[in-house]
Amino acid sequence: MPWFLSFLIVLMTLFVPVLQGAEQLSVKQHDNGLDIYAGTVRVAGYVHTEEPLGRPFLCNVRTLDGIQVTRNYPVQQGDQDDHPHHQGIFHTFSQVNGVDYWHMRGVTKQRRFIGDPTVTPSGNAAGFVAENVYLGVEKKTPQLKEVIDYRFLITDLGLLLVVDAVITAEAPEVKLGSKEEGGLAVRMSSDLRVESGASMMDDQGRSGGAAIWGKATRWVDNSGEKKGRWVGITLMTHPANGRLYHWHARDYGLLATNPLGPLNTGPTQVLKQGDSMRFRYGVMVHSSRKRTQYNPAAAQKVYERHSGQK
Repeated sequence: MPWFLSFLIVLMTLFVPVLQGAEQLSVKQHDNGLDIYAGTVRVAGYVHTEEPLGRPFLCNVRTLDGIQVTRNYPVQQGDQDDHPHHQGIFHTFSQVNGVDYWHMRGVTKQRRFIGDPTVTPSGNAAGFVAENVYLGVEKKTPQLKEVIDYRFLITDLGLLLVVDAVITAEAPEVKLGSKEEGGLAVRMSSDLRVESGASMMDDQGRSGGAAIWGKATRWVDNSGEKKGRWVGITLMTHPANGRLYHWHARDYGLLATNPLGPLNTGPTQVLKQGDSMRFRYGVMVHSSRKRTQYNPAAAQKVYERHSGQK
């Protein structure tokens, strides 16, 4: 075979996944939720109904070139099977009027989608908005309403997920505690854990869950080698939040940025009926040929540019 044909085949092998990922985003709804596609690659699933009912969540999140970065849902043979309530990417709190929604001892139920899923004419952005309700211990009385906006965008650095959540008290009084488990959380795939040889770092240069846990920082990245690529997730917060969030980070593959810290020591926050709080997060799902080609700090800038300051 002539050398130039061999060279062309190598180039095609390197760039086909990127070309596939650059295709348009689309949303397909089904009875239990919906799926997000980039071209033919299913980059995320959203589940709002499962048995037993716990909470809505995103699962089986993949890079634009199809490499899975969150743990399999349902958990498969060979995965770590600890913490079954870590389904993928989820937003919740562990202390709401004394009820622990993180461990699903309380039920968060989707009430409805607000409008239909949207896709831009260019196909480089798609999203949906869900309204959820945190129910009391008897699984009937509303405590909190949550309106959460998920927006997916194709960027030069990867698949960006912009999350904008507003909680509003529906009970006469809602007390929110600062326990470590809360906020937007990501459970990494079993082969992208620090314990499996991957890396975790924050924007202050700290490395590993022990160094990052409980600290206030802008972003944390968890990445490693998989299928010949450097892949992972950068979980980010927005300057418009008004303060840095504290992090519940674990080497077994958990990232959670908690807006109610300092963890386990922050003051209880009280919402009267009708009071609201807003939390803004970003998730960059990235894939590069080598580690030096991806910069989490650049991902933070891309997130801020695409999410705006509204």
